[in-house]
Amino acid sequence: MKNKTTALILSILAGGIGVDRFYLGYTGMGVLKLLTGGCFGVLWIIDIVNIATGKLLPADGSSYEDDMVKKNTANSEVQDSFANLEKAAKLHEQGTLSDEEYSKIKAELLEKM
Repeated sequence: MKNKTTALILSILAGGIGVDRFYLGYTGMGVLKLLTGGCFGVLWIIDIVNIATGKLLPADGSSYEDDMVKKNTANSEVQDSFANLEKAAKLHEQGTLSDEEYSKIKAELLEKM
């Protein structure tokens, strides 16, 4: 899995000679950029923008590992909120939480989701 930050730094510093494309697995485009100086600078700028926005992904079709960390973090936060909502519902059923307290906790947790 490739790192988006590494790809972006390579593109900025050595994208004119195709290092970023070699890193991402696009050997043919890497050779083209190497022989033409980043297609005379045009493809070099386009690649910087595309990598920064996430439009240019690794050739194997995987996403960047930076993006995977963000997705996993978001999923765990939703799961934690859901677990806390279940706990609050059980406490409400047992009578430990009043209707007012339960409504307040429920609204806060649903906002996080």
